[in-house]
Amino acid sequence: MPVLQSLQSLQSLQSLQSLQSLQSLQSLQSLQSLGASVTASPVGYITAHDGIAGLWQGSATPVPRNLADPGNLNLWGAPSQQTVLSNEVLSRLSYGADPDSGTAIIYLLDQADPSGTSPGFTAAPVAQMTAPTPEDFAAQARMVSDYADLRSDRIAEITDQTAGTIAYFAQITGLEAGRHRATLQLLSLAQDCASHAAQQSKHMLACHRPVALSAQIQPIIPTPTHSSLPSGHATEAFAIAETLIRLATAAPDAAAQVMHMAARIAVNRTVAGVHFPVDSFAGAMLGTVVADIIAARAGQLDAVQPLRFNGAQTGNEDFYTSRIWHDGARQSPMTESGTAIVEEQPGPAGTDLSALLARVWTDALAEWAL
Repeated sequence: MPVLQSLQSLQSLQSLQSLQSLQSLQSLQSLQSLGASVTASPVGYITAHDGIAGLWQGSATPVPRNLADPGNLNLWGAPSQQTVLSNEVLSRLSYGADPDSGTAIIYLLDQADPSGTSPGFTAAPVAQMTAPTPEDFAAQARMVSDYADLRSDRIAEITDQTAGTIAYFAQITGLEAGRHRATLQLLSLAQDCASHAAQQSKHMLACHRPVALSAQIQPIIPTPTHSSLPSGHATEAFAIAETLIRLATAAPDAAAQVMHMAARIAVNRTVAGVHFPVDSFAGAMLGTVVADIIAARAGQLDAVQPLRFNGAQTGNEDFYTSRIWHDGARQSPMTESGTAIVEEQPGPAGTDLSALLARVWTDALAEWAL
């Protein structure tokens, strides 16, 4: 009898597993039916066409579409939309370097007459970065080694964030793909533009990674194959954070948590062993500028405040939230000796309005209305 009961229990378990497998398959099929790609096999299309299309009956006459109409954006697929939006920002950025001071410079362009056949541009510096000295990096390497103590606690976050970070901000604000489509477009835009700006800056500054300074660092994730400063994750995280807090304004404490999350994402890269703390100062500064440029192009800011990062004398300076954002306001961190790490520069920079970005921003704001 116990054997029969055991067999019946096993059969019941197998039936339950089969039911769960079927439910999982049905859930997967439902998810696939809601996906962006709805396709079948080419052979199936051929036989279906032959069976139902019949003789040629003529075609419809297409309705003309307005040139450069912002509304045309909704006609395209998501990748094309994101490319168009990114170009609205990246087309207003230019890059340069000052060999005498060792400074990488990002310029914001202002198109004087966007409707003209030969538009003119003016350029103003909005982000300047000077790398730390070799001695500064040597001191920072010891800090990277000390941060390894946090690896066991942060490993899940570090692994997640190698693939992307927006999900960590979504948990704070209730961001959902179904309800916040335009918001997600702007956050993806911030991430993409931040990545481009960071990569160009990395190329110009050409800073070593921590692993190049000590065999004891031993990163727990693959070291990226590009320059260390500015931190790309910090740049992207702060560009996303600054954009999100301009949109999701309902929760009174959301802004503080969003900024803490951006800083935590940046620090996680130091914990992982692939960035110095000073890389995050530069990344946070650059991400803030990128977010301001997007807001300005969307008509949300009159001008962009230029910022400068100075890595000299940053030896043992550590990066954490309150050094760059505190009590709802941006901060200007300084070294113990009183040298500014990040500071505002004179001459706010303007740029021309993007009707396309203004429309997407308006749609995004509406998504957060209660």
